[in-house]
Amino acid sequence: MLKKILLPLLLVTITQAQSPNSTLTQRGGNHNAVFLNPAKLSSLSKDEKLHATFTDISLVVDKQSYDFLKALDHISSSTNKNQEISELLNENIGNTISISANNFSSIYQTNNNISWSLGIANGLDAYFIPHSGFGSKGAMESSMEKYQMIVGTLAMQQENLHYGLNLKSIKKTKKNYNYSIRDMINNDSLKDYFNNEQSNSENTIALDTGIVYEVLDSKLNYKLNLAVLDIRNTLSENVGKIPTTTNIGTSLEPYSNTILEINYLDLFEKEINHELEDSLRINLSKSYFNDTLKINTGLLYNSLLYGFDYQYSLFSIALHSYKLKDYRGKKERKYEVNIALTW
Repeated sequence: MLKKILLPLLLVTITQAQSPNSTLTQRGGNHNAVFLNPAKLSSLSKDEKLHATFTDISLVVDKQSYDFLKALDHISSSTNKNQEISELLNENIGNTISISANNFSSIYQTNNNISWSLGIANGLDAYFIPHSGFGSKGAMESSMEKYQMIVGTLAMQQENLHYGLNLKSIKKTKKNYNYSIRDMINNDSLKDYFNNEQSNSENTIALDTGIVYEVLDSKLNYKLNLAVLDIRNTLSENVGKIPTTTNIGTSLEPYSNTILEINYLDLFEKEINHELEDSLRINLSKSYFNDTLKINTGLLYNSLLYGFDYQYSLFSIALHSYKLKDYRGKKERKYEVNIALTW
């Protein structure tokens, strides 16, 4: 049953891939920094063909959270809910149970001067913290954010300069709810914990802008980039305010088929509780077999990131592990599986 729940979460729920090789994106980022720089779209191969990502779905979870949600799903259809819920909560008191799921579909075309992309993204971030069942926080504290986004990207190249713009229409929904034992007994399936009841929703239009400078005649294919994200994003604290942030970065190819990327997010510290380790992202990738297989490693939240991407015909799969901060600021190692169908 848990698989039946997780799959719809993936299919109906911000984006990890604007293009097959994730040129525009990052792993483990805050949602306002998913598109590191829209100008990177024009750096793709200029084949002038129309490309489509029919679906690009990702699930991010840790073992403890998976086991808890699996047990909670089983209990939802049990005939002895009261006792089993109490036992499950007692075994997990104070633990942060978290799950993220997202889906992205897009079309894009790259030309010599102007490149464009249009995509639809849906995402879910959910946290559950079990308690003893007494007190103001009830049996289980929960926080859930859902995202729906339409993203249009336009990028152009003039000699060694690339310019880009994202126009985003965003709907964000946030739900904070403390479940009582009675609430949990009344839930008949796991999906009841992910509904939009007692939630707040807001809509906004926002812009991302970016520029990439290529150093000509460089053996290392050296690039510098600058981006300003979420300009005029008007979401309020009711659903989670997203500030305008400035990101800088660089990339180079020290060896054949090897790319080193270093990015620093939120240069002017607009995010709440900004820390250096939250902003520095380092990624080193090595491609094999004509870019069919890519091995990735790097640094995220001052912890090791590792994984691989494998492309076969129209299908691709990626598995990665990295640490993320939950909404209470605690770092936990997560595992991400990503499956995409492209043409």
